[in-house]
Amino acid sequence: MKEFLSREGHTFETKNIEDDDAAYDELMAMGARAVPVTVIDKQVVIGYDQARLRAALAASGGGS
Repeated sequence: MKEFLSREGHTFETKNIEDDDAAYDELMAMGARAVPVTVIDKQVVIGYDQARLRAALAASGGGS
């Protein structure tokens, strides 16, 4: 995920649910039970789905 976003020229923030209890709680509150989870604006993309990621980025004005 990080490589994809970097290659496409997007900045991002990473959170590690194994080391950060607040990040884990945030993930659970979203209803996600798998990683990676990418939040673009308010759109949540679970897993590594390039098509959904590109669509979310384009909708947010950050398309490549």
